[in-house]
Amino acid sequence: MFLTKDVRGLRGRQFAEDAGPLSHPIRPDSYISMDNFYTATVYSKGAEVIRMYQTILGVEGFKKGMELYFERHDGDAVTCDDFLAAMSDANTYDLSQFSRWYNTNGTPTVSYSYKINIETKKFELTLSQTTSSGKPLHIPIKFGLLSKGSKQEIVQTQTLHLKELTQTFEFSVEDELDGVVPSLLREFSAPVKLVADSDRMSNDLIIADLAYLAANDTDGFNKWEAAQGIYTKFIFEKLFPGDDDTDLSKFSLEAFGRTLKDKSSLEKDCAIMAYALTLPSEAGLSEDFLTTFDTKLDPVAIREARGVVKELFARSYYDEVMDMYNDLTLKMNKEEELKVDAESIGRRSLRNVLLEYLCAVKATPEELSRAAKVAYSQFETSNGMTDKLAALGALVNLNCDERQHALEQFYVDADGNALVLNKWFSVQALANVDDVLDRVKALTKHPDFTLANPNRCRSLISAFTMNAAKYHAEDGEGYKFLGEILTELDKLNPQISSRMAGSLIQWRRYDCNRADMMKQELEKLRNMEKISSDLFEVVSRGLK
Repeated sequence: MFLTKDVRGLRGRQFAEDAGPLSHPIRPDSYISMDNFYTATVYSKGAEVIRMYQTILGVEGFKKGMELYFERHDGDAVTCDDFLAAMSDANTYDLSQFSRWYNTNGTPTVSYSYKINIETKKFELTLSQTTSSGKPLHIPIKFGLLSKGSKQEIVQTQTLHLKELTQTFEFSVEDELDGVVPSLLREFSAPVKLVADSDRMSNDLIIADLAYLAANDTDGFNKWEAAQGIYTKFIFEKLFPGDDDTDLSKFSLEAFGRTLKDKSSLEKDCAIMAYALTLPSEAGLSEDFLTTFDTKLDPVAIREARGVVKELFARSYYDEVMDMYNDLTLKMNKEEELKVDAESIGRRSLRNVLLEYLCAVKATPEELSRAAKVAYSQFETSNGMTDKLAALGALVNLNCDERQHALEQFYVDADGNALVLNKWFSVQALANVDDVLDRVKALTKHPDFTLANPNRCRSLISAFTMNAAKYHAEDGEGYKFLGEILTELDKLNPQISSRMAGSLIQWRRYDCNRADMMKQELEKLRNMEKISSDLFEVVSRGLK
């Protein structure tokens, strides 16, 4: 569960950073302001690099390396090279090629293709890597092979060491006449983008493999990943109407329904089911879109396409979703006090995902009224912040009287608590409603809002920039609003202004109209009379 959460965060934020003008290695060569050093790349990707040591060396090998590292350097100031040397020396393992991860920026792409050699009865897997430097990295790829006939692993999880730009690995499949399916990048063994080689593999085969893995993979992460891959392809199909793939629609609905009806998962871990039922995030879809298509990003279209699929799933399985939601609610209402054990946390996560689907069915006045009633009932009866905030998050997207009642009650219940008020501001900034920018502007005048408070500022302004479809509205008003805020904010807190400016520097991803308007705001900021060094560094690199 935690791996899934971490990977969603990495792809949504760090991959975007790696693809933008602020792309840098996990050990940056230089910077103007030290405050700009604390990035998703340094922290999140850096952590993934540390995890790769364990993947390559094994748990015991990593432990040996850590023991030598502390023996040599406990209490000392150290470098990345010292850590690598300890790992290498403790295991007598050459990590010189692996060290390239420290000075290579960008997210590597690993493409795969495979075939079964009839003559040799070997499964031949070809992996190719593309890096920003053009030099091959040492990439550990955890791999398994499943039989289509027995639906069992015929090659259990092992680590393939991709060290060349292209490598082929062979495995015996002598008795597998029904065919096999590879399970690649198990446990997300490396922070890379994994894509099928469409020049060597047909789209039908790629989709069929994903459908098989979504139903049968023995690796939990890859089973989730396969379903996400199907959903992603289905959402992208909705971006280009008229090119519908009936098999893709069928596989998508089957994957969702199979997860929903999996009683064993429901009994074992509701949190895993919650993640399995959740569609790919808009941020993750954006990264996949740019990898898949040779065209500019349209956040509005991506949100609409994702919404179409979400509503389709909700309508197709509405009764099942409602029954499960009611069953969970009944169990939770019997609890006298809020519990924070793993089982209870998972139950809350699942119920809140189900609530999102129930509130996606709102096309008619009757459906809207029903969705509002369900969400408001949860809001009123919840005894914990997670459930109450989830209900409020659903209500702010609905044009109903209950929305305003809930917002007013949440504010009163906050009773001035800073953390709770931050949630109140954020949930409104993230609302998927047409007038959200006007609402955010009004909230900047609220007595409890101030630019001088970094967390309060992030809770409203940063949250709005993450509301991609509304922030990137075609009229450019979102960019103009942010530019005006940054002009004032930079006088108070350069560190925060420079971080928020990151929402303007990705203009190359968007169409000419959006790109021009984003650059105009960057130019205004760069020409400020007393711009801070923090903001100047980000803006200048963004305009290059």
